[in-house]
Amino acid sequence: MCRCRRDSIDRALQTAARLFGRVHRYPPFSVRRCRSPRIVPPVLVDLGELRALIYRSDKWRRGRPRSYIHFLERPPRLTCDVRGRQLYIVGGRYRVTPRGIEG
Repeated sequence: MCRCRRDSIDRALQTAARLFGRVHRYPPFSVRRCRSPRIVPPVLVDLGELRALIYRSDKWRRGRPRSYIHFLERPPRLTCDVRGRQLYIVGGRYRVTPRGIEG
């Protein structure tokens, strides 16, 4: 891997760690790269508007997970690959902040 690419990945990992700390209010246990497909397939199946997200996290309450629900004002589309095995969130206007997912 070229040095410039490694530097940009290192910066992205540092940025990810800072965002995790702001959202969860404690530092991440680890930050690492994961292998995953990085290309959205050329054909997606539109499943509809993603009106809300529900997820479980122990943010703010280390060791005591809780469920969070975020309703989206300008929802993205929920799509999947043609085999129906991978979901993709496409479009919308939202941001991840210390208060949660906004927008």
